[in-house]
Amino acid sequence: MTTDTVPTTVATGKVGPGNVATGQAGTVRPVTATADEDSIRFQPSAGPTIGLELELQIVDPETGDLVPGSVRILKACKEEGLSNVTAELMQSMIEVKTGICQNVAEAKKELDPLLRRVRNIAQSLGYQLAFGGTHPFARGLSNTVFPAERYERIQERLAWLTYQRVVFGLHVHVGMPSGDVALGVISSLVSYLPHLLAVSACSPFWRGEDTGLASCRSVLYRMLPHSGVPSYFHSWKDFRSYYRVMKDTRAIQSSKDLYWDIRPCPGFGTIEFRVCDMPLSLSTVYGVTALIHCLAISAERLLKERPQLRRGDIRKHWIAVENLWLAARYGLDAVNIRTPSGKRRLLTQDLAEVIDRVKPIAEETGDYALLRKISPERMNDTGAAHLRQLYRDSGEWRSVIQAMTQTWAKELPVAGAV
Repeated sequence: MTTDTVPTTVATGKVGPGNVATGQAGTVRPVTATADEDSIRFQPSAGPTIGLELELQIVDPETGDLVPGSVRILKACKEEGLSNVTAELMQSMIEVKTGICQNVAEAKKELDPLLRRVRNIAQSLGYQLAFGGTHPFARGLSNTVFPAERYERIQERLAWLTYQRVVFGLHVHVGMPSGDVALGVISSLVSYLPHLLAVSACSPFWRGEDTGLASCRSVLYRMLPHSGVPSYFHSWKDFRSYYRVMKDTRAIQSSKDLYWDIRPCPGFGTIEFRVCDMPLSLSTVYGVTALIHCLAISAERLLKERPQLRRGDIRKHWIAVENLWLAARYGLDAVNIRTPSGKRRLLTQDLAEVIDRVKPIAEETGDYALLRKISPERMNDTGAAHLRQLYRDSGEWRSVIQAMTQTWAKELPVAGAV
C-alpha cells in the first residue's frame, strides 16, 4: 500500500461486453490484457496497513483569506527533502500525507514532525496553514487551479463546479488482501460512514454564511458526478465490469474519478475512506483514523469467518444516503436509522456502542488511547459546533480563523521531544 497519487494515464482500448471485441462481420475475438485492465487489477496488501492524507488550507495571516501559495510552499518543501507534501486541485491547498504505517500511533509519529516542518516553511513564506472542511468566507472564483494536466482536465469538465470543490478532507487508506474482500468490507462499512462524518464535521460556513449544516463540505461534494455512497457490487468481477463501461463511455479516465465516500484503490491494494471533513484538531484526526482502522479490521475478520457476507446488503447503501444527510445536517446531534424497518436512535449512542465493540482491536493495535478521545463522553462538540459558537460569540471571522490555524498547531509536540 502507498498513499502516493494514483496514476491517471491509462490505455484507452475499447472492448465490448464480457471482455471481447467485435471483429469483421460480427465475429468475436478474444482480447488480451491491456494496460487498462492492469490498472484495475487489485494489488494485495500484506496486512491492514494504513495511510493518511490531510488536505490543508493556505491562508493569509493578515486577512485570514485563502491565498494561492502552494507553488512556493511545495518548492521549499522539495528543497528541504520533504516528499510527502503534494499539490491539490487549487493553489490555496496542499496535501500532507504519511507513508505506509502499521497503526495510528506510527502514523502520528511520522505525521506530527512533518506537519511542524511544513507549517514552519509556510510561515517563513508569509502563510498560515489551517484545518477545517471549508474556509468560512473565501469566494470560490477567486481561487486558482494548480497548473497540472489532471486538474486542468477537471476544470474543463466541471466548469463552475470546480470552484465548489474548494473543500478540505481527511482521507484514510486501509490495506486489503483482495478485491473481493475490499468490496465486502466496503459493503459492510457503508453503515458507519455517517458516524465518521458526524465526528469529523467541521464545515458550518460557506462564503461568509452560516449554512446551518455541520458538514457543508460533504453536501457540496455530492454535486459532483460519481460521488456519495458507493455503488453496490457483488464481487470484484462486477466492479471491473462497471469500471470498463465507465471507461469505455469516457465517463471516467481512472478510478481517481470515482469520488465515492469510500472507494477501492486497486493500484494501492487499499480501500480509501473519503467521507470525513478535515477536522479541527489532530486528536480528532487520529481518533477517527483509529476508528476507521478498527472497523476495517473487524469487518475483514468477520468476512473471513463468514465469506457469504461478502455479497453485502444493498439496503445498507440505500439507508446510508439518508443517514449521511442527517450527519451532514446535525453532526453528533443526528439520529441514525439502524434497520430497514426504520428503527432509529441517537447517533452518539450508536457511536459509543461501536467504540466499545472495537475496543479489543484498538488495544491490540495499540491505538485505544487515541480512539477513546472521540468517544461521546469525551468529545463535547464537533469542530463545526465549536467554530459556529466562536463566530456567534465574537461576530468576527478572525476568531474562527485563529481556531483553524492554532488548535492543531498547539497539539504538536515540541520540536525534539521524544
